[in-house]
Amino acid sequence: MKENQDTQRPILINMTEAAGLLGYQSGQSVKKLIQEDYLKRYKLPDSTRTYVDKKEVEALIQPVNENNDAPSTKDDT
Repeated sequence: MKENQDTQRPILINMTEAAGLLGYQSGQSVKKLIQEDYLKRYKLPDSTRTYVDKKEVEALIQPVNENNDAPSTKDDT
């Protein structure tokens, strides 16, 4: 029997793993996303570490359309 997606447990990853998925070099940028309410913070009992849900992190990843975001490098002649 399949579980409803809303009732599934989150897959928790640490700040370093989340930073890597998002292309950041450190977890500080992920902490900023938590402070700005883009990500929900999770803590485990008897732990001081902070975790985030992998699916929430992946939901922040946006494709880059190079045609619109970068200047053209083609020679129009």
